[in-house]
Amino acid sequence: MSEQAWPDKYIIGLTGNIATGKSAVMRLAAEQGALTIDADQVVHEILAGDPEMQAAIAVAFGAEVRYPDGRINRRALAEIVFNDPDDLNDLEKMLHPAVRDEINRRLDESYHAIVFVEAIKLLEGPLAAMCQEIWVTRCDEKVQMTRLRVCRGLDAKAAAARIQAQPPQAEKVAMADIVIETNSYMRVTEDRFRAAWSRIPEQHREELVRRNAEKLQERASQQASTKAAAQPAAQPMQRLSKDSLKSLDLSGVEKPEPAPAAEPEPKRPEGLETRRARPSDIPSILLHIQKATDGAVKMKRTELLMSFGERSYFIGQIGAEISVIIGFSIDSQVTRIDQTFIHPIDQAMVTGTAVLAEIYQSAFSHLCQLIAAFLPEDAPEAIRQMYDDQGYVTADKESLPKAWQRAIDESQPENTYFLLNILQPDRLKN
Repeated sequence: MSEQAWPDKYIIGLTGNIATGKSAVMRLAAEQGALTIDADQVVHEILAGDPEMQAAIAVAFGAEVRYPDGRINRRALAEIVFNDPDDLNDLEKMLHPAVRDEINRRLDESYHAIVFVEAIKLLEGPLAAMCQEIWVTRCDEKVQMTRLRVCRGLDAKAAAARIQAQPPQAEKVAMADIVIETNSYMRVTEDRFRAAWSRIPEQHREELVRRNAEKLQERASQQASTKAAAQPAAQPMQRLSKDSLKSLDLSGVEKPEPAPAAEPEPKRPEGLETRRARPSDIPSILLHIQKATDGAVKMKRTELLMSFGERSYFIGQIGAEISVIIGFSIDSQVTRIDQTFIHPIDQAMVTGTAVLAEIYQSAFSHLCQLIAAFLPEDAPEAIRQMYDDQGYVTADKESLPKAWQRAIDESQPENTYFLLNILQPDRLKN
C-alpha cells in the first residue's frame, strides 16, 4: 500500500521494541488531537472477538490457549510463542493480514488529518509503506526490564524472554526519521515529543486543528439538539445528562429512577483548583493514595512514575491540600477512568465533581465517543453518587457497540464494575 491511499492524511508510523515508551508517545499524540491506532490493541480485539481467528489459533497452538467462551488466553499464548521463534512467526502470519485490514478500515473512516500507527513489527511488513514518517522509541535494556516487571507484572525470566524475542533496537533506530529516547523522566519524554511534533509539516498540523474544530462543533451541535428535544427550556449542555439518556429510550441502558428534589449544589469553595498531575506531585500522590485507601494500596515511587507513561492524572485540591486524584487514559476514542482516590470522602461531591468535569471536557475535546469509569466493587457510596451526579449510568454491556464492549473488556480491572458517560448516543442506535 502506498501513502497515496489516504492523500488527506499525514500518517506517522511509531515503532520500537517492547517497553520502550511507545504508549507514552501515543498518549501525547492523542492529546494533540491525532488519531492513534495501536496494532497491538487491534490484535487484542481480534483475539477477543473474531471466532474464526480464535478457532484457527486453538488448532495451531492447542485448545489450552482458548477460554471456554472462545476468547484467546493471551498469557497462555504468549508463554508459547515468546519461547519459540517459529511459533511466534506462525502467529504473526495468521494475525497480520487481519490487523492490516482493520487499520485500513479505521483510516478510511477517519476524518483526522494526522494519524499515528503503532506497531512493533511496523518496519518488517507493509504497514511502513503507508507512512510519511517513521518514529522510533528506544531506551536501555535495564529500563525495559524494569518497566516489564513493574508495569506488566512479569518476572525476570519472562521479561528477558520478551526482550530477546525481538531484533536489536539499533535496527529500528537506523531506519527512523525521528528517535525519541525515553530513559529519563516523563517530562523529558514530553519535551522530546513536542520537538518531534513541531517538525511535522505545518500545513498538516493546521489542518488537524481545523478538522478537529469542525468535528467538535458538529458534536456540540448534535448534543445541543438532543438536549433541546428532551428539555426545550434547558440551559446549553455541558454533558449528556441522565434525562437526555432517558429521552433516547436506549435498550440495555439502566435508567435511573427520577431523583427527589435535590438540595442546591454546594457553592464552589474559594481556592478550589483542578489540574493535571506533574511528576513533582508524586510524593503527594503516594501519600494521598495511602490515605484514601486506608493503607490498602501502597504504590512505590517507581511504579507511579512509570504509570505517568500509561495514563494521565487529574488532581483536585483546595489551597495546597490535595483531596481528589483520578487516573484516566484516552485510546481509540474511548476515555477510561481506572483510578479514583478521594480523601476526605466528603470532598467527592465538591472537588470530585470538579475533577470529573475536567475529564469530561478533555474527553469531549478529543472527540471521544464514551467515558468508561471502573470502580471497585466496594467503592464508597459517596463515590458512586459522585459519578451518578455527573451523568454516569450502568448498562448491559451486550447492548453496546462492539468497539465499546471490547474497550471495556480490555480495560476493566478485576473486582470492579463499570459506569458509562455516553458522549455519542447515536452510536447506540447503529
